[in-house]
Amino acid sequence: MVYLDNAGTTKPLDECLKIYSEYQNEKFFNPSALYHPALELFDEIKTTRDNICKMLKGKGKMIFTSSGSESDNLAIFGSKKPKNSRIIVSASEHPAVFNAAMELKQRGYDVIFCPVDTSGRVIEKDFAEIVNENTSFISVMHVNNETGSVNDIKKLCSIAKRINPDVIFHSDGVQAVGKIRISLIDLGVDLYTVSGHKIHGLKGVAGLFIKDGINLRPIIYGGGQEFGMRSSTENVGGIISFGKAIERAVEGYGEYGKNIKEIRDDIAEFFTNEGYKVVEGKEQSPYIICAAMPDVRGEVMLHSLEKYGIYIGTGSACSSKKGHKRLPNILKLPKEYENGIIRISFSRFTSKNDIEYFKKRINLEYNHLKKYIN
Repeated sequence: MVYLDNAGTTKPLDECLKIYSEYQNEKFFNPSALYHPALELFDEIKTTRDNICKMLKGKGKMIFTSSGSESDNLAIFGSKKPKNSRIIVSASEHPAVFNAAMELKQRGYDVIFCPVDTSGRVIEKDFAEIVNENTSFISVMHVNNETGSVNDIKKLCSIAKRINPDVIFHSDGVQAVGKIRISLIDLGVDLYTVSGHKIHGLKGVAGLFIKDGINLRPIIYGGGQEFGMRSSTENVGGIISFGKAIERAVEGYGEYGKNIKEIRDDIAEFFTNEGYKVVEGKEQSPYIICAAMPDVRGEVMLHSLEKYGIYIGTGSACSSKKGHKRLPNILKLPKEYENGIIRISFSRFTSKNDIEYFKKRINLEYNHLKKYIN
């Protein structure tokens, strides 16, 4: 198998699976209980929470949730937003943010979708023009999940805070952790989303960083876990393994990053030579490459490669089944390319042999499929 859809999900590390199994089979206690083994779990969660904040260089607390989508929703619906205030999100946000913003629009907020360039990156000049003193909340993703383009979150946050110091700035960092350098203090964000299964952790566990001094209202009510911000019995095994996944991602940044960049550069050159349009941003994560083929549908190519055990993406897995047109509109591709978008995304397990096999097979399939073009 050649798995090249790591922006959709990643293979869990063996040590994360081992941790999860241990906490499900042996340390299965409810951390809210008062007997000693349960109290030990409560302390372990606290230690993991503190360690994650240190690794991401943030002064605040990490709230554990079930997914990046839940973390985004907690940030958006839990933050203080005066009625009729302005909400700004980028036009290329993940559906978890984009659709939440659409809901706020229905509720009467002045929601503005900030223009992005043809790589999905926020146009900073346009951003500065739409932020005003009435802006209460902003969400701009750190790394675009479909193109890999990197937003300058530090600069955008600085612009926003200069215009309105009270604005709450959130960034979805799901595709950033372990793939680009991160210091939450340096970025200046108030809220930051992370997710376990994108960095070789497990599905069902994620987090929302909340900077010191920022207050949110919960969107899930109950027993008061997670500082009252997210009531639910904690997924202890998931949380502890999440901490390990972040640790491995952060410490492996330099070790794996060089190899991944070489792989991405190789595929970018190959795609260009084959006549594909390669999406390139001003700043780019090496872990994602987005390209478009002329006249051949991306979904057709996905299934054509599947028979060889090669798995790629055609965009966000959260929206790929809905036939959305946001990405083609953003990329402003010529008509013959707009249905041919594919996303190739890598992990620490991606090898150069995988890429050579992929290039041979996609070249073969593309030349075959072109025969059926009228």
